[in-house]
Amino acid sequence: MSRQSPMSGADRATSDLPAAGAAPVRTAAPEPDRVPARDRVPEPDGTPRRPGARRGVTEIVLGTVLGQGLLIAAAPVLARLYNPADFALLQIFTGVVSIGAVLASLRMDLAVPLARDVTETRAVLRAGLTGAVVVAVAIGLLGLAGAGLWTVNPTLAGLWAAWWLVPPTVAVIAVFQLVSAVLVRSERYRDIAGRNALQGVGTAGAQLGFGFAGLAPLGLLLGMGVGRAAGLASIARGGLFPPPAAGRREPVTVAQVRAAVRRFRRFPLFTTWTALLNNTGQYAPYLLFSLTYGQNPTGWLAFTSRLLALPATVVGQAVAQVFLGRGASARRDATGELPRLTWLAVRRLALLGAGPAIALSVAGPWAFGWVFGAQWERAGSYAQLLAVAFLAQFVASPVSNVLNLMERQGLALGWEAVRLVLVVGVPWLVWLLGGSDLLGVAAYAGVLVLSYGGVLALVWWVLRHG
Repeated sequence: MSRQSPMSGADRATSDLPAAGAAPVRTAAPEPDRVPARDRVPEPDGTPRRPGARRGVTEIVLGTVLGQGLLIAAAPVLARLYNPADFALLQIFTGVVSIGAVLASLRMDLAVPLARDVTETRAVLRAGLTGAVVVAVAIGLLGLAGAGLWTVNPTLAGLWAAWWLVPPTVAVIAVFQLVSAVLVRSERYRDIAGRNALQGVGTAGAQLGFGFAGLAPLGLLLGMGVGRAAGLASIARGGLFPPPAAGRREPVTVAQVRAAVRRFRRFPLFTTWTALLNNTGQYAPYLLFSLTYGQNPTGWLAFTSRLLALPATVVGQAVAQVFLGRGASARRDATGELPRLTWLAVRRLALLGAGPAIALSVAGPWAFGWVFGAQWERAGSYAQLLAVAFLAQFVASPVSNVLNLMERQGLALGWEAVRLVLVVGVPWLVWLLGGSDLLGVAAYAGVLVLSYGGVLALVWWVLRHG
């Protein structure tokens, strides 16, 4: 969940202007946005329009189902190729590279949908790609320099052994986010669907292949980068931007990049911290479990969380991408459609997710033991406790971008800080008082429900008061 800072009227009027006394910024004539012809649908009068939300969601869901469906199908095999300690390492690794990718992209992926034309979009993209390379290298060096301070248990020692994978994975995730934002901006849902399908195929194929080769836990970690690289390859084939109307496209200049960074400076300056708090809050509980309850409970929690997050990936992420694209259009065009789009998405997601959450609450331990093997039966008890929490995530996460679209990151930043304290502090307090791992998971689940409920409350307030 990432948000942009509120801008005063003066800020909006001056944020695109060069500083006093600076030389004028020379820019090429802006290129209009164009949607590929294959993605256009004719209006009744014969003029092309962009595909609707329902069609966009359907296309993305189909592509995501192909990719993530393979991961779901592979889960029983992966549960036997890798043990809970391997999944504990995967989750800690995922946290490190996800937080690193937030820094590496400079949050310019959120600025892309709001860029005014293709020229500015390319400038924003160039800024983000530059940041991805520089920050990924810096993270690798900092981790190496401070290894003696953080390798304090077996899981973190395993992370140190695989640290060479961190910089390239951070870079590929950041690039993946930036490139995906360009597709969202243009509402190229078919390309997003193809990207999602190949990402899942690449991830599952790498994790299965390396697992059968006996490369555990390395195969799980390699799968992250391989999957996103496969998704990027599918996008590269069709290109990011349509060819210019006439002649050769002018290269992006340093002045254009500076102008874009100046206009969207609140993304790296403010939403970065919100996203860092969000990602830290998402992954810090796994580090806490690793330091308190040990490798197996951490692995059970990680495995369960990944399985429960798959529906949010298949449907919720598709809705989020379409919602961001259409919400940004509604915001740019001042159509007043954003509240209707928001609550329509909330209602449909709640209805869609309620049934699976109830079923999991009833049959979690039995289902996990039967499908994944006896060593994962405890994870089924975790699933019972987490079912409602992941339903709340499924509903709230896609529409959290309202806070970004409405440029109200201040509230979000404060809420994320509170959330981080709660998701770490409450389970830690349970452990300190001698509570079992199940009580720790129950405490974590309760905090998640409160957290995502708070997000919906913030969205309601911002839509009502602006």
